[in-house]
Amino acid sequence: MPRNGKEGLLFSFSMSALMIYLMAALNYGVRTGDVGATAWVYSFNNFPLAYLVGMVCDLFFCTPLSRRITGAFCRPDDRGVWKGICTKFCMVVLMTACMTVFGAVAAVGPSLQALGFSVALFPYNFTIALPIQMLAVAPLCGKFVNAVGDKLGWNGSSVAHQLQAEEN
Repeated sequence: MPRNGKEGLLFSFSMSALMIYLMAALNYGVRTGDVGATAWVYSFNNFPLAYLVGMVCDLFFCTPLSRRITGAFCRPDDRGVWKGICTKFCMVVLMTACMTVFGAVAAVGPSLQALGFSVALFPYNFTIALPIQMLAVAPLCGKFVNAVGDKLGWNGSSVAHQLQAEEN
C-alpha cells in the first residue's frame, strides 16, 4: 500500500487505469455477450475518456468521501489494516457507482434508459469490481507503487535501509 503522498497518487492512477480497463471490457461483454477480443479493443478505444472521468471522480469525489466515511466508522486507535479495508471498500462502492453511470451514459447517451442501465448494472459491477480490486488489482498496484517509490527514493526510511544494507 502507498506509504506517502507521491505513492498515493501513483497508486490512484495505476489502480484506476487497471480497474477502468477491466471493467469496461467486462461491461461490454455483458451487453453484447462477447468478452473476446472485441471487448478488449472496445475498452482500449474508449479508455482515454473513461480514464479521465474516472480520475476526476477518484481524486475529487471518491477519495475524499471514502476518507470521511472511514473516519466516521473507524476510531483513531483502530488498526491501520481495518482503516485500509474500510477505505478500499468505500472506494469500490463509490467508483463503481460513478463509472457505472458514466458507462451507461457513454453507451446510450444521457437519458432515462442510461439511468435504468445504471441501476440494473450496479449490482453486477459491484459484485465483479470488489473481488477484482481487493484481491488482485490493489495488491498488484501496491507492490508496483512501493517498488517505484523505493527505486526513486520517495521513502526516506526505505532508502536509508537500502543504504545500510549495501554498506554491510
